[in-house]
Amino acid sequence: TGSFGKGLQFGATVGYLFTENIGAELNVGYLIGETITHTQTDSRGSFQEEKSSAKMLRLTPSIKIQIGKKNITPYMRFGLVIGLAPKITVSYLLNMPNSTNPLTEESSRIMSGGTSIGFSAGMGANFKLNKRIGVFAELSLVSQAWAPKKAVFTKSIVNGVDVLPSSTISQKEVEYVNPYVQGVFNANEPTKSLKTYMPFSSIGINVGLQIAIGKQK
Repeated sequence: TGSFGKGLQFGATVGYLFTENIGAELNVGYLIGETITHTQTDSRGSFQEEKSSAKMLRLTPSIKIQIGKKNITPYMRFGLVIGLAPKITVSYLLNMPNSTNPLTEESSRIMSGGTSIGFSAGMGANFKLNKRIGVFAELSLVSQAWAPKKAVFTKSIVNGVDVLPSSTISQKEVEYVNPYVQGVFNANEPTKSLKTYMPFSSIGINVGLQIAIGKQK
């Protein structure tokens, strides 16, 4: 288990101070998540491995409260995090060399669709280098989850044979729904599966460069 929110996020933030102590910010960031790996083996030599990684564009509007405007200015912020264009790529490998019918499977699928809304908070400090340039460091908390709407297989190889071109729509596409009601099977439609939320929460450290625009006191 693990959170798809772990990894690296790059971005930029614009902000405006309404008063000396209260302002608003909008961060635009892109998350590149770490790879989560699950493996399983048994006494007969069978091996399974699944690797998953996520990417997501994030918009984070926040209210910022700071204490004064000194060379070192502590602050805290809180707001929403909106996930756009989320995607999880899953690669699967199965190797059963010692079974009655030896089997090797390789597949890849991409889960996508929908948006996600969560919460974000941070606490840190701005360190002023001169009137316009400074650096900041903060401890950041993100609480977020996302449920994909669909999955599409992009690779399916069985015993060295590419079976994706001959697969039916039900074999290579999945539609996630809630509520899920088992209906009549149709090979020409995506397979229905229960919608499940994936964890994207994280705790991390943000550092960056700060550039002030406008009149400076």
